[in-house]
Formats: sequence, C-alpha cells, structure tokens
Amino acid sequence: MRIFIAISFPESELRAISDRIAMVKSKLPPAAWVRPETQHLTFAFLDEQPDSLLPTLATCVEERLASVPRFEGYLRGSGFFPNARHARVAWVGAGPEEKFRAVADAVRSGVKAAGVMLDRGDFRAHLTLFRIRDQWPPACIEIFNGALRDFKSDPFAVDAVTLFSSELNPKGAIHTPLRTFALA
Repeated sequence: MRIFIAISFPESELRAISDRIAMVKSKLPPAAWVRPETQHLTFAFLDEQPDSLLPTLATCVEERLASVPRFEGYLRGSGFFPNARHARVAWVGAGPEEKFRAVADAVRSGVKAAGVMLDRGDFRAHLTLFRIRDQWPPACIEIFNGALRDFKSDPFAVDAVTLFSSELNPKGAIHTPLRTFALA
C-alpha cells in the first residue's frame, strides 16, 4: 500500500487561492495542476509499505504527536521550488513555519521509530499548486506570483494529521484517509 501522512486545508481557503489563480491562469503556460481534492501538506511520504506496518506505525506516530500542541495555521504568499529562475514546482506557503515543522519532526520521528526510512529532504511547509516541465518565461513567473504574493488566508485549526493511502490511476491519485492522529 502506498501511504503518506499529511493535513488537508479548509475548502474555503483552497477556493480563495483558486479564485485568484483563475484570474491569471489563461496567461500562464501549460503546467500539471494539482486537483483541489488532492491538495494537502505532506509531513512524510512512506511510498509502498505492507499493511502489517499500520498498527506499529499508528502507535509510533500517535505517541510522538501527543506532545505537539494544536495551533492556528494559515496559507500565505507564493513561490517556486527550487527557485523562480529554475521553477519546477509552484507553491503557497503555510505558517507558522516553526509549528508546522514541529508537527513534521514528530511525524517523521514516529515513522522512523516504526522502521521506515524517509528521504533526507528538508521540510518546507507549503501547498503545491502545480508542476512545470518546460521552463516558464520570467514574465509568467511574475504573473503567477503577482496573483498570490499578497495572499493570506483566514486562520484555520491545525489539530490533527491524517494517514492516507494513495492509489495511482490514469486520472491522478486517489487519496483515502486511513487514520487520524490528534495533536495535543
């Protein structure tokens, strides 16, 4: 089973971002847009794992998250990975960064305690909007950033994370919640 641990964002905030993008999307080159129903912030991607891992994984993650306090999060601003000049992924930031990082550290610690090795990539709190294959002209990068640079969502509760399964199919991945873990 292909699994990951993440949070989903409130539909109202995703809609606000989508509304801003809709005003400029026709001016942007082709991109692989993430469908709204699959937009989330991933704390740990575990790839393919046996079903038998789930009880141990759940216990380890739940224990680590028991000391991480709930908080109010927000979505804010925009940018590109690795950077605007070599843009491959467009994102909206999530904050407060240090609180999302505390959740990520706890989740990743639990995943490792369950015996799963994770990538060594740095955690960056963000919502991926689309991926770019061919380099965009600087003017298009600026059009996108101009639409979201000053964006800030209403605050929303970050009080739990979810273990999802991810089934790949030709129309895109289907994410199914398997278990939710509460924050302190």
